Amino acid sequence: MEERFKGIGASPGIGIGKVVLLERKEPRFVYEFLLKESEVKKEVERFKKAVEGVKKEFKQLIKNLKKTPFKEVKQIIETYISILSDPLLFKTTIHCIKEEKVNAEWALAKSLEGIEKIFGEIEDDYLKQRVQDVHYVVNRILTKLQSRQEISRQVPAQSVIVAYDLSPPEMTRFLSGEVVGFVSETGGRTSHTAIVAQALKLPAVLGAKEISQKVKVGELIIVDGLSGEVIVNPLSDTLKKYQEKQKKYKEYCQEIEHFAFLPAQTLDGYTLKVMANVELFEEIPSILNAGAEGIGLFRTEFFYLQQKELPDEETLYEYYTKVVKAMAPYPVTFRTLDLGGDKLSSALEFTPALNPALGLRAIRFCLKQKDIFRTQLRALLRASAHGQIRILLPLISGLEEIKETKEFLEKLKAELKVSGYPVASHIPLGIMVEVPSAVTLIEFLAKEVDFLSIGTNDLIQYTLAIDRGNEQVAYLYEPLHPAVLRMIYTIVETARKLRLPVSVCGEVAGDPIYTPILVGMGINEISLNAQNIALIKKTIRSISFQEVRELVKELINMGSVKEIKQCYLNIVQNWFKETLEDILTERISLVYEGKT
Repeated sequence: MEERFKGIGASPGIGIGKVVLLERKEPRFVYEFLLKESEVKKEVERFKKAVEGVKKEFKQLIKNLKKTPFKEVKQIIETYISILSDPLLFKTTIHCIKEEKVNAEWALAKSLEGIEKIFGEIEDDYLKQRVQDVHYVVNRILTKLQSRQEISRQVPAQSVIVAYDLSPPEMTRFLSGEVVGFVSETGGRTSHTAIVAQALKLPAVLGAKEISQKVKVGELIIVDGLSGEVIVNPLSDTLKKYQEKQKKYKEYCQEIEHFAFLPAQTLDGYTLKVMANVELFEEIPSILNAGAEGIGLFRTEFFYLQQKELPDEETLYEYYTKVVKAMAPYPVTFRTLDLGGDKLSSALEFTPALNPALGLRAIRFCLKQKDIFRTQLRALLRASAHGQIRILLPLISGLEEIKETKEFLEKLKAELKVSGYPVASHIPLGIMVEVPSAVTLIEFLAKEVDFLSIGTNDLIQYTLAIDRGNEQVAYLYEPLHPAVLRMIYTIVETARKLRLPVSVCGEVAGDPIYTPILVGMGINEISLNAQNIALIKKTIRSISFQEVRELVKELINMGSVKEIKQCYLNIVQNWFKETLEDILTERISLVYEGKT
């Protein structure tokens, strides 16, 4: 019987093959054993030996990958090696073994709980996904401690790997061409699993609940990385439909690939810069290969979560410099720390907020905790001597926050000059426009900075007073809401009068359905997931600026979502049929009906 599972389309494409179950999810029971004083030292050594064993395996994987072009995969495995040495995991576990006199498995599980608590309070979807990396590393250590044997990795041709939890190191075992797709019950669009699947150019659907428990080895399976659907034992008509869709998508990819390195210029000459959103240094090779013209948003939070102690200035300086040099000659926009104190590190203790999204976070936290802010800003200023750096301040709600930060920056520049550190003569300073008060005051705020960046994710959420994570109201999250469109228009028009560049870095920037609106608004830069750069560039090169400009002026005078959708999506659907074939037709229909 044909059976369908819904997940998240994490890597586009259509994969059709036979099921290979990588590993069924089995509860890993970890028991607590109290140790005698004489047994503690031996238990610590047992834990260290297991960690070294896993590290040795990871290093061997990197060695095996040296002759392959997948730098992203090698760099992600290097991240796993760093997790093995992370104090939150390594030192905390050893401390627990010694102080509580418990077995290594139990101590490791307790360390994982602490890390999960930190990650669980993070709102950013990308950062939330990073806990999956820690889970994988912990499971590898537990495997060593419990002497579990790994299953065979030999797979036949035209295989689709189905697993409860699929990690990048597991995926690196399938580089020889037998695998045509991946499916897992965990993970999301921003997980490392998604990044590797995209690097391998293989379709992947993640978050397909219970699928590893319900499919059988050898069953025919279809992976639709475009819609996020998985079909097991498809009927003959379904199979024919997806074989045709697979053929069209392959032809489409071949046609669109060369757009990645073409200018993002409309038919009548209006040009935008297309940049990438980045979280980790390891992502840089893939964004350059995708045609990114710089980093429009480098999130700096994850580096703070990787260690128990707050990073010092020298560590941050070396890391930021590495990023800037790798991106030369393109610019890198570093967003300053955008987390609250309760989400930073176990080195800090703050009273948990009832609503962290509206509490002490981002620029508010940094201006209150000047020592932490000082360390990051000094590192950024020093790194500016090595390439193009732009500093972006998040969650600005008023003029005072900008002025206080500017004064602080000037003070730090003077300190560095006295100490003999070189600093770039001019470092552009920008603000994230993501709360309604910033939009209301935009003419005042814009005069104080060098560029504006619209964070559509939070702007929509705060403007419409909805929590995207709450399934009861998530349907109200609407980029085409007239209030949202009017706000973006107000921001861009104010910036245009002041000759100030404006970028958009939210999810809207990476969705071609909204590209005509952003172009028509007069946006100068967009920053998005690198995977969509070629598609976005082709979309831009397929439309007329004057046409979309007139369309936007018409849309902002409409008062309801329904009216805007009726007008806009009908027009866009016709454009896409002519310029982008039928690849996005299904998605446009879903947006129109309010189903996604």
